Amino acid sequence: MINLNNTLLLGHRGARGEALENTLAGFKLAQKLQTAGLAGVEFDVQLSADGHLVVFHDDNLQRLCAQQSCVDQLSLAEIQRHLQSGHAITPLAYIASVLEGFNYIELEIKTHERTDYSKLIKALTRDLIDSPLARLPIALTSFDVELHARLQRNKSLQHLPRGLLIRTLETLITAPHTALQLGCVQLGIHYPLLNQAVITHCHRYHLPVSAWTVNDSEIIKQLIAWQVDVIITDYPTQFLTR
Repeated sequence: MINLNNTLLLGHRGARGEALENTLAGFKLAQKLQTAGLAGVEFDVQLSADGHLVVFHDDNLQRLCAQQSCVDQLSLAEIQRHLQSGHAITPLAYIASVLEGFNYIELEIKTHERTDYSKLIKALTRDLIDSPLARLPIALTSFDVELHARLQRNKSLQHLPRGLLIRTLETLITAPHTALQLGCVQLGIHYPLLNQAVITHCHRYHLPVSAWTVNDSEIIKQLIAWQVDVIITDYPTQFLTR
């Protein structure tokens, strides 16, 4: 068991290394770990052809459902006909109950070159405003600066906390400046890019740092020593209960 001090531990895509990613089963497993110290979860959403957000990481069904189809080219009904190892693909609107009790949740909004931003904003407004999800401690995260700019301008959604995701050294160099310009309140950084100086620099701009995705106990201990704010892992049970 690792001493987290003030660092929050989140389960990646629910608890990806211990239950099928982005499924109700994974979120329920994570819920059971709250008493052991799990602060929350990170998960992903994709937009369907008919404007519904589904809890799914990839933009196609090949890896998890052995189907070539792209999520954004299928209706919600068509998506739900496909199972991932026996588990249904769940609409975002239906999962509030398995997110109850968490102190912090990161919801990554997936986009691609075909993204219809107007349809995406409409779906986010429907699912996150005046809904059971609205009372949960959700931060919206994305790599997409265009999406962040649109969320910043949207009167219904601009109050929701947002995090800019960073996976390259090139984008890391200007990350605090870019995040603040876009109205983001945190940074999510691929952990190999992190060191004490990077974390201190982000904190200087009052930007908490989430490190993703960390599955090595020694690296987790080092990140905690560097005072990273959030660690996202595939194996929350392993680091909380042994």
